[in-house]
Amino acid sequence: MQPVTEPSYAAKPELALSALLHLLSRFPARRSGAGALSIVDHLRIIEADGTLPESLRATARTLLPDWQDYATLAGDSAGHRPDACH
Repeated sequence: MQPVTEPSYAAKPELALSALLHLLSRFPARRSGAGALSIVDHLRIIEADGTLPESLRATARTLLPDWQDYATLAGDSAGHRPDACH
């Protein structure tokens, strides 16, 4: 088994976008604060990467405040899913 390594976003910035899309697609099912924080981190990476097109960076910049709010809300309800059976 090979060791898990961090992706090299500096060498391949498209990996950050790929990871972000994956995280976004999974968030509705989990609604976790950790997932939302990871999305925030990836939006920051994309926003700061000068090698990416400005349109992508601007989109990340626009989405960042919303996802920061989602992370706060998801953190407040950690462990509680409105659709879960009790």
